[in-house]
Amino acid sequence: MDRQPSLRTQTYTSSPCKVYGVIILLCFCYFGKYFCTSNMYVAKAKFQEDAQVNDSQMTIFFSVGYFFSMFGKASAGAMSDTIGGYKVILISVFGYATATLLFSFVPTGSSALYGFLTIWAIVGYCALGLAWVSIVAVATNWIPGPFLGRMMAIVSMAPQLGDVLARLVLSNFLGYGWRTVFQISSGIAFLLLLPVLLFVRNAPGAEEETHQAAAKDTKDGQSYMQRLMPLVKTPLFWVLCLLSGSLYGTRTLFLLYSTNFLAASYCFGLHPNAEQESNVYQGCLTDGHTSSVTAAASSIYTLLGCVSVLIVGVLNDKLPKRHRAATLVLFIIPLLCTMVFLGTSGARIPYPIAVAAVAFTGFCLFGPYKVLGAVFAVDVGGKKLKSTCTAFMGVFDNMFAIFMLQAKGLIGDDWTLMFASVAGLCVMSVFCSSFVWFVDLGKAEACAPDSIESSFLEGSDAVQRRNTFDENKHQQ
Repeated sequence: MDRQPSLRTQTYTSSPCKVYGVIILLCFCYFGKYFCTSNMYVAKAKFQEDAQVNDSQMTIFFSVGYFFSMFGKASAGAMSDTIGGYKVILISVFGYATATLLFSFVPTGSSALYGFLTIWAIVGYCALGLAWVSIVAVATNWIPGPFLGRMMAIVSMAPQLGDVLARLVLSNFLGYGWRTVFQISSGIAFLLLLPVLLFVRNAPGAEEETHQAAAKDTKDGQSYMQRLMPLVKTPLFWVLCLLSGSLYGTRTLFLLYSTNFLAASYCFGLHPNAEQESNVYQGCLTDGHTSSVTAAASSIYTLLGCVSVLIVGVLNDKLPKRHRAATLVLFIIPLLCTMVFLGTSGARIPYPIAVAAVAFTGFCLFGPYKVLGAVFAVDVGGKKLKSTCTAFMGVFDNMFAIFMLQAKGLIGDDWTLMFASVAGLCVMSVFCSSFVWFVDLGKAEACAPDSIESSFLEGSDAVQRRNTFDENKHQQ
C-alpha cells in the first residue's frame, strides 16, 4: 500500500524557496561558530603577549578544544536523535557565544591559564562538538531525498566560507585588542542565531517527523540504546567511520602544513644545494615573501575542494543509489596516486608541480569527505539515528587528526616519509570506499534505488518505500 510523500517532499514541492531559505539561514548560523573559534587564530599573537602564554601552552589550548569536541560530537548525536537538532543548535550557540564572552573577561595573572583553559574547553565542546552535528540534523530534516546531495553540498561549504568571513571581519578590530575581538565575536554569533530562532524549526510541517519517530519508539518501549544496538552491529557503519577518519586525517595535515610543504618546494627551487646553504635555505623558509607566495597558492586547495563538494553532491543525486559510492572510489584512487607521487619525490619537485599536487589533493579529498557525513550517514542511520552516525564519524575524525598530528611531530620535515604515511591512509580509504560500493550493490534489491528515506537498518519496509519513491517520482 502506497504511503503519502514525506513532509519534506511536500514542503519542497509546494515551496522550494522556503527549503533553500532554511538551508541558507542554517549556514549563516554556522558561520557564528567560526567567529568564536577563528577569533583565536586572528588574535593569537596579541592574546599570547597579553596573557603571557607561550607556544607550548597554546598547543595545550588547541589540544583541549579538540579533546572536548569529541565528547560534544558524541552527545550531539544522541541529543539530536532524541530531542531534535534544533534544540541542540540553541544549546550550542548559547554555549560557545557565552563562553567566548566570558573568555574576554578572564583577568591575566599567574593562575589565569587554568581559567582560559576551562572556558576554551566549553568552546570546544559547544562549537567544535555540538554545532556541525546539529546543523546537519536539522538540514536533512528539510531536504527531500532526491536533492540531498546537491543541497547538503551547499551546507558543506559553510565551514570554508565561515572561516574566511570570520578572519576578514575580525582582522579589522585587532587594533582594539584581543578582548574586543572576542566580545565582537560573541555578539555576531548571537546575531547570526536570531534568524534561525525566528524563522526555522526542527522540521517542516505542524508535526515534526523526527519527533513523531521518537514518540513512536517511546510508545513501543524502544529506548535510544535499543535503537543504537543494530547500528553498532553493522560492519558498514564502522567502515564509514574509518573512511571518514582517514580522509579527515589527510585533510587536517594539508590544511595545517600545505604552506610548509609549498615553502620547502619553493625554497628548494631557489637553493638546490640546501644542505650546503642551510642558513640561506632556512632563511628562505621563514621569509615574508615566501609566506605570501605560498599562502596565496595554498588557497587553491580550498577553492578546488569547494568545486569537488558541488560535483560529488550533484553526482550523488543523479546516480542510482547502488552506484553512489562509486564517486568515493573514483575520487580517492587519484588521491592515492598523488600521495604515492609525493611520497617518492618529497618537496624536491618544481614549485608549479607542488602547487598543482596540493590543488589536486583538495579536489580529490573534499568531495568524498563532505558527502560521508552529509549523505551516507543518513543512509546508514536513517531518520532515527542519522545524527548519531554523523557524530560517531566526527569522533573518528578527531582521533585520526590527533594521531596524524602526533605523527607529523615525530616525522618533522621529512616530506617523503610524511606523504608515504598519508599514502598508507589513502590505501585504507580505497579499501573502505570499495567496501561501501559493494554493500550498495548488494543492497540494491532490498532498498529503494534512489530514495534517501530508506536506511540500511530498515530493509523490511523496502518494498513500501519503493512504492513511495515511484509515486513521488511520477508526481515530479
